[in-house]
Amino acid sequence: MLGKKGGGAMALKKASGKRQAARGFQSDASASVATVGHSCLLPLASCLRPRLLSISPVKAIRAILFDFDGVLVNSEPLHFHAFREAAKPLGVELSEREYFEELIGYDDRGAWKKLLDLKGVSHTPAQLLEIMDHKSKVMRELIFEKKYSAVTGVEETVRALWRHYPLGICSAGLREEIEAMLEGLALRDCFRVIVAAEDVEVGKPDPEGYMLALGQISRVAQRKLDPHECLVVEDAPRVIANVREIGFKTLGVPTSYHEKDLHADFTTKSMKLDDVRKAMPNLKVFQEP
Repeated sequence: MLGKKGGGAMALKKASGKRQAARGFQSDASASVATVGHSCLLPLASCLRPRLLSISPVKAIRAILFDFDGVLVNSEPLHFHAFREAAKPLGVELSEREYFEELIGYDDRGAWKKLLDLKGVSHTPAQLLEIMDHKSKVMRELIFEKKYSAVTGVEETVRALWRHYPLGICSAGLREEIEAMLEGLALRDCFRVIVAAEDVEVGKPDPEGYMLALGQISRVAQRKLDPHECLVVEDAPRVIANVREIGFKTLGVPTSYHEKDLHADFTTKSMKLDDVRKAMPNLKVFQEP
């Protein structure tokens, strides 16, 4: 049984030294590399009549890594529902405000630890795994029922960028969930690399996942890329702060937090292509005729 823990909410401890390790992280975990061909699901006419916008490239940016939930897919409401349902058997009530203020930016393990600490509920490692499995089952049901959608503008923006930059995803979500939703939105072929929660020892908001993704996208680009050559597109201030600290350029997306709270290098009003271009006018993009 899970029990109430005295002393109020405990702060979630972040593993010390991981950020320093991430700075020099060199991954050869090829088993977790998700690569596909250069094709993207575009209308045939657009492939036959491509038109480049006359925009000068940003020389420092050679690859783009996207967060998933809240940046590419409007799936945060699904995660909130799944967390709330899985928390009910524990006698834990989770409000929408608590979810967005406290849990956004964490992987499932980190989010559950923080939530249970905040609610004063003790747990064993085995109980934590059981809770995570319950939440995952609820998510699978919602995904199967196609209760998700792309963030407004994502399809056009991703397809405008994929011809000029290798694109990847670094998510706190589970690979099965990411793959299923990408396939449902016909965007899977646009991403050469996917780093999911299972691929890292320390999940978000720690930057380990982005360093792993950087190593994998470097192999796709066939050259070693430094963090400052890679743009991270994120909606979580905690993650933005951590990846900026190790040199990544960041584009903040105000889907979960207000623009002023993101503190990114660049901030777009939305994922619509026009707004992304206004935020970063020097990005190379492809536009259908």
